[in-house]
Amino acid sequence: MATGLGKEQVEVLFHELNRELQKDDVQGDIYLVGGAVMCLVYEVRPTTQDIDAFFSPATTIREAATKVASDKRIDKNWLNDGVKGYLSDKGTFAPFLALSHLKVMVAQPQYLLAMKCLSMRLENSFHDYGDIRYLLAHLQINDYKQAVDIISHYYPLDRFPQKTLYALEEMCQINHDSKPHLIGESGFTTIRKCMD
Repeated sequence: MATGLGKEQVEVLFHELNRELQKDDVQGDIYLVGGAVMCLVYEVRPTTQDIDAFFSPATTIREAATKVASDKRIDKNWLNDGVKGYLSDKGTFAPFLALSHLKVMVAQPQYLLAMKCLSMRLENSFHDYGDIRYLLAHLQINDYKQAVDIISHYYPLDRFPQKTLYALEEMCQINHDSKPHLIGESGFTTIRKCMD
């Protein structure tokens, strides 16, 4: 979707999803990760392109989400579980929204940082650099070893591409030397050029 989904729109969609589940008297659980958390919880950006999550019961929620998409005339894949390959058994979540038939949880920042690093994309069109930079500042991490200790708690270190680790080290150094809230996405232009 070109315009993406804003926080208020996403919350409306979750309420509609709750109504669909209520019709069948089914209790659903959704665990949010990725850009959706950056938008909904930290409000780092005004919209998210879709909602990356894993959910249960998967088939029922997927069907309900498709019905909501049809009613609201949005992309049928607005809620998707393509992130399943990045999940960690050690992942932790916090409550975000509790409705009668739907509970929505969000990844804790340390876990989100690890997932973002594992799935980091180097292209300018993605938000990964800015998201990771924000999470490092939010967690008050400006030491590379501390960052590595956190991400390797969730995944074996050899799963992270070397380019990702180089970028993470650079980001920690920038956070150490600068005021994080004054440096945005443009602060990573040099890093990208060095890694291309």
